[in-house]
Amino acid sequence: MTREQKRRVRAELRACGQGKSDWAGVIALAMDYYEAADPVCKRLLQMRYLDGMSEERVVAKLHIGRTTYYHKELEALSTVAVYAAAAGLMPSQSAAPTALPKGEVALRSNDGEG
Repeated sequence: MTREQKRRVRAELRACGQGKSDWAGVIALAMDYYEAADPVCKRLLQMRYLDGMSEERVVAKLHIGRTTYYHKELEALSTVAVYAAAAGLMPSQSAAPTALPKGEVALRSNDGEG
C-alpha cells in the first residue's frame, strides 16, 4: 500500500465519521468483514477514524502495544482500500493489494461488464 493510498483511505474514513464520504458502503463492508474476521481491526477503525480518538487512546482502550496497533491499522486500511478499488472508488496501482479478503466477492458495477 502506497503512502498516497494510506492518506486517501484515512481521509475517507475520517470523512465517513463526519457523514461526508462517498465511501460509506465500502467502509461498511470492511467493518462487516472485520466483525467476524478480526474484531480488533473493526474497533480500531471505529475508534481511530470514525470516532476520531487519538492513537494513544485507541492503544490504551484496545489493550494492545503500539507495534500491534500499527500492524492492525495497516491491515485494516489495506482492506478498506481493496473494497474501494473493487467499487471503482480508488484507482488501483501496482503496489495496491489485488485480492479481496478470504471469502469475499468483488462488487459488481452497473455498467453491464463484470
